[in-house]
Amino acid sequence: MPEWRSPFYAVEQLTDGVHAAIASPDGYAICNCGIVDLDGARLVFDASLTPDSARDLKSASEKLLGRPPSLAALSHWHFDHSLGGQEFTGIPIWGTRRTREILLESHDQLMAELTREQLEKDIRELERRRDAARSDEGRADAELFLRINRGLLAAVGKLRLTPPDHTFETRLVLPGRRGAELVSFGSGHTDADALLFLPQEKILFTGDLAVIGLQPSMGSGNPDHWLVALDEAARLAPERIVPGHGPVAKAEDLAETREYVSGILEAAESPTGAPLPRALRRWEGTMSLEENLQFARGWVATHRPRK
Repeated sequence: MPEWRSPFYAVEQLTDGVHAAIASPDGYAICNCGIVDLDGARLVFDASLTPDSARDLKSASEKLLGRPPSLAALSHWHFDHSLGGQEFTGIPIWGTRRTREILLESHDQLMAELTREQLEKDIRELERRRDAARSDEGRADAELFLRINRGLLAAVGKLRLTPPDHTFETRLVLPGRRGAELVSFGSGHTDADALLFLPQEKILFTGDLAVIGLQPSMGSGNPDHWLVALDEAARLAPERIVPGHGPVAKAEDLAETREYVSGILEAAESPTGAPLPRALRRWEGTMSLEENLQFARGWVATHRPRK
């Protein structure tokens, strides 16, 4: 495999022409991405966090596949997966219809989170939380979010939202002879997540529908249907998965995210102060755990009938 270096990613070749760009543990571009030769087209799956990290994905396509990407796709609208999309203007950018709608409908609100004033305010709060943390885990958690916000701050003035300009609903066969598909099982991590499935190789890029080792963010989706979507993903019978965060894993590791989401919902229905299920404690990201529990309690209260 040709040598390619990036401060943001390490590349893992899964098979000929199929590469997982795994986020560096020391970088700010925290999501995993895909670089795939479609045998007639070249795809970057997920656009990373900033123009700089997105450009590294483009250069990876040139180095690893011999040519720049000819299309891109977004698994969902969250910044760490979509904000680098501006680097892919000029080629088709695919995503679910709902992902496009969210980025258009919420444009002004989302861009307000990316001003210098707001990012500097967020950084000060994260520094306060880091300094007040009583555990190594709490400090590491704050440092992770500090890296992300400092990366965004360095790019202030260059950031813009780039919604998908091509959309699909449930399933789309991509160009090229590899037979790759974009698949959506509806709401879950967000209102409409997209997965990349390579049926011949049985490789599944999940976006944040599945993560390994890091607390997923739950505040944008439907936790009840997230469980349904994970079951549907398992029915594709993949042999390897590339999660939105964490190392390349086996198909049975989809169950880890399912156990986490189920555990959050179980904790949300339990009395305040009850012990948390073990599945919630073994992953990094204590700030996300607190936010997920708060969200899930509100979800249970409004979406589940009283017993």
